[in-house]
Amino acid sequence: MGYLFLIISVISGATKGFFAKKVSDRTNGLKSAVISNLIRMVFCIPIGLLFILAEGNGINLLISYKDLLISAFGGVVTSIFIVSWLLAVRKTAYTTIDAFLSMGMFVPILLSLVLYKENISLSQIIGLLFLIFAVMLMSVYSNKNKQKITVKTLILLIITGVACGLADFSQKMFNYSNSEISASVFNFYIYVFSAITLAITLPFFKNSKKDEIVECQKSIDKIKLLYIAIMAVFLFANTYFKTLAANVLDSVMLYPLSQGLSLLLSLIMSALFFKEKIKPISIIGITVLFVGLLFINVIKF
Repeated sequence: MGYLFLIISVISGATKGFFAKKVSDRTNGLKSAVISNLIRMVFCIPIGLLFILAEGNGINLLISYKDLLISAFGGVVTSIFIVSWLLAVRKTAYTTIDAFLSMGMFVPILLSLVLYKENISLSQIIGLLFLIFAVMLMSVYSNKNKQKITVKTLILLIITGVACGLADFSQKMFNYSNSEISASVFNFYIYVFSAITLAITLPFFKNSKKDEIVECQKSIDKIKLLYIAIMAVFLFANTYFKTLAANVLDSVMLYPLSQGLSLLLSLIMSALFFKEKIKPISIIGITVLFVGLLFINVIKF
């Protein structure tokens, strides 16, 4: 069941990413990105309630202090991740962002190793090294296919990857906490805290005058709101099913496979919908990535 949950999560994440790219094209500046994601988090809250109702146990939102802290942590890092992703996708190739998200998987793997003593075999270490090489190749793809990665863009990509990794690790924290609440309740509170985080920080962000003018022109954008609503549905599904998968699969198996499949879907999607050409180096990168996944999930020694 763990792999089934993972596949549903990956497909949901790819669909969410497609509409996120559409929203990014209609978003100008950091403040605009925060507003767009605040709206998305607000949409996620009633969607979370629907997931809770679908479990058939009514709505019981009482959680422990420990679960509340884990949810708050997940909400904060999720806010950082989604805002930085929305900004990064405007500056570099879509597949390069997923490459850096693949690097972010080392965060939950290493933290789970240190804190929860999850084992990592020699073959899995070799697989992870292949994945690092694949990320380097995909970064070269971005430099050839779009503008070169500047220092500012690199920092933004690193923040995106690390924040994504910490958001994934919050799911492991929840599963190891022996919590009595369901995954849907946990994810519901993540988006509550994410919305609170974005709302609190919003006044501190400023757009340039040019971005403010463009944003005012787009303030009543029904298409953008529709995209955000669709994103919210698939975002909640993505994290909900990944949380379920994290309860079954170890970090070293779950997150590399998740990012590998996501990177493959992103490559296909970027070529079909965003007109990013598939070049030999990107195919080599994907091949190296899946060799790494074989060492992690199939080859054992």
